[in-house]
Amino acid sequence: MNRIVFVLIAVFWLSMAAWPADQEVVDVSVTGLACPFCAFSVEKSLSKLSGVDSVTVNLAASQVRVVMKPEHIADLKLIEKAIVNAGFTPGEASRSTAEE
Repeated sequence: MNRIVFVLIAVFWLSMAAWPADQEVVDVSVTGLACPFCAFSVEKSLSKLSGVDSVTVNLAASQVRVVMKPEHIADLKLIEKAIVNAGFTPGEASRSTAEE
């Protein structure tokens, strides 16, 4: 009986250790996005930041979504600076989480 309980606990613990971590998502409105090259420029700039998993630019909504790698926390100041360095003006930013 003790062996079965130990095995069940071990299986449960291992499954929890392998459970994917939540990823932080940052959505930022960006002023000045007008063309596909603009989107590429912002995406390239943000993709270089440490801990960034993916960047999606929505031209129609003038919105950028930055998804961080699991266990990484977004630095809003660095994200805003990368947008400015790409030649655009960052607006309101919001944080959320998304499971992998």
